[in-house]
Amino acid sequence: MKQCQVFIDSEGDRWFERNKARLGAHDPVSKAMKELRMKPKSVLEIGCSNGWRLAALRDEYGCEVMGLDPSNAASEDARKGKVTVWTATAAAMPLRSHQYDVVIYGWCLYLTDPDDWFRIVTEGDRVLKDHGYLIIHDFNTGNQAFKKPYEHADGIYSYHVQWSKLWLAHPWYARVYGKQEGFDESVTVLRKTTFIPGMAA
Repeated sequence: MKQCQVFIDSEGDRWFERNKARLGAHDPVSKAMKELRMKPKSVLEIGCSNGWRLAALRDEYGCEVMGLDPSNAASEDARKGKVTVWTATAAAMPLRSHQYDVVIYGWCLYLTDPDDWFRIVTEGDRVLKDHGYLIIHDFNTGNQAFKKPYEHADGIYSYHVQWSKLWLAHPWYARVYGKQEGFDESVTVLRKTTFIPGMAA
């Protein structure tokens, strides 16, 4: 069975129950957005849990927000903050193309299936508007790529990869921000343009 299905069936809810008391205590993504002076109008977060960050961004910027998470329990809890969160994964987004000017991957890519990685990149690019920002909050791996068993469920692996490289293989993406947060996490921001700088139109 694919990892994404395990999270939809059970582990997504278990993750939410283990971590819900700590949600919102630490938010380097919002910090990066402020440093880049973003003024988002529409934000999508994949791996948003109960939408705590989306609620804060909506209140601060007055932007439209939408979340995707594999946990049904998190999606239901999001209603308390009046945030729409659908039960879905990064590889199959039930959303229109070119709809969001900011797309956030909130500490979720490390648990995705390797067979889905190119599909995840395609989906992220599809829903992001031209000149939009793509933000990745995940483990800081340096130049190493490795996997290790996921400690909370048998048969699941945690993949530690420089995720931004998958988007940076596309000439329309450029890295505009990168910062290590603590010992083992980082935030990377990419900007999507529809032209290659320095090239004639």
